[in-house]
Amino acid sequence: MKRFLLLLLCCLAAGAAHAQGALVLDTNTLEFSRRVIFPAVALFLLGYFILGAIKLVLNYLLKNKIIDTAVISERVVERLLPGPQDEQNRIVKWVALLLSSSVGLTLCNWYLPLGLHSVIILLFSTAFGFLAYYLFLRRQAK
Repeated sequence: MKRFLLLLLCCLAAGAAHAQGALVLDTNTLEFSRRVIFPAVALFLLGYFILGAIKLVLNYLLKNKIIDTAVISERVVERLLPGPQDEQNRIVKWVALLLSSSVGLTLCNWYLPLGLHSVIILLFSTAFGFLAYYLFLRRQAK
């Protein structure tokens, strides 16, 4: 993660040092992003999903194998390995965050021009997403 942040910082510094004027999205930039950047992001997301699914399956198999050996009790194994409930909570968190952010971006698009009120709309919509996640966890604990 540190390498990624360092690479991002270097790229942003190089872009800022370019200083040829305002950032203009011409057809070459849009074509480059359509052909290179978007597929790279899509491949990253696909790989992240596949690795998450493999991790979930391997944790399940490991938990079953430890339980079958009967050396350790089931409660100890459940504490050691994350269960499907933890994965479900993580998924619900991301769904709530992305859904609330998309609602905020839609509201910003309706109330143009973009300005300080757009930032406030995004902040409140993201806060409502986290509130929905908190209420979900609270209801699930009962």
